[in-house]
Amino acid sequence: MVVAAASGNSGEPSRDKKMNTDVLDTDRFAEVAFAPSSFQGAFAPTGDSTTQVSGVFTLHGTPHDLTPPMQLHIDGTNRSAKGHFTVPYVKWGLKDPSIFVLKVAKKVDIDLSLDGRLTPGS
Repeated sequence: MVVAAASGNSGEPSRDKKMNTDVLDTDRFAEVAFAPSSFQGAFAPTGDSTTQVSGVFTLHGTPHDLTPPMQLHIDGTNRSAKGHFTVPYVKWGLKDPSIFVLKVAKKVDIDLSLDGRLTPGS
């Protein structure tokens, strides 16, 4: 899964611009990626399932092991997944954007929502 690094939206354009320019350096590191390698838990053939997906999360060009919990839903050919995880971006070596009077959290919460449709292969 690959996401444009500049696609985050906090609701505050000036904060997003600073994050993209000063912290994420989206001109050099345009993508954030997650490459799953394994999972724990069972997949129900229909309905809801909960699993842990292990893999490598690449941020700012540096890989990090990550195992977020995911809630999956299967309905016919429709598939959806929702997850939540925290990225300790300062601990992972990215710049702390805090300044003298403005202090910001050293981590960011990520809410992930994926939707797809299963199509027959050729």
